[in-house]
Amino acid sequence: MKEKAAKLGRFNVVDVAAVALIAAALVFAVWKIAGSDRDPQDRNVTMTYRVMTEGVSGELYESVKAHIPSQLMASGKMLDGEILSVEQGPYYVLGNDGEWSPDPQRVNLYFTVRHHTTAGDVLLSKVDEQEIRIGRKDYTLKTEYIEFHNAIILDIDWDFSDDASE
Repeated sequence: MKEKAAKLGRFNVVDVAAVALIAAALVFAVWKIAGSDRDPQDRNVTMTYRVMTEGVSGELYESVKAHIPSQLMASGKMLDGEILSVEQGPYYVLGNDGEWSPDPQRVNLYFTVRHHTTAGDVLLSKVDEQEIRIGRKDYTLKTEYIEFHNAIILDIDWDFSDDASE
């Protein structure tokens, strides 16, 4: 019986388990090496989004414009993003006659912001700890010189290209 087990063409249970374990380890290693190029954690993403602040003093526009472009900031640290531009638009109020008209004292400010991040399994549109979602009305836009609370996210564009920095 020992002679039969010693033949080259035959395997016992321990040999089969060892071969299966080695094959599984090789398949796993190949999968990890080949799959690392497609890992979503490695994809750079540039988010460009527009933020509106409503009904601010008309005098703020020129003050803010002097500090644009400006790097984003949160919790005392500088972030990998910046305010690219600011535009001013009218702020409308309802008059006693029932008609909407521009308020001469207040304006809406429209900021264009760019932030660089990476994509994971799920794209979390976040700048530091703040989520960026269209329609969000409690966003805080902050740089070293500018800070607006309760700003509104108007739109977002995601660029997944490898050269998304510009």
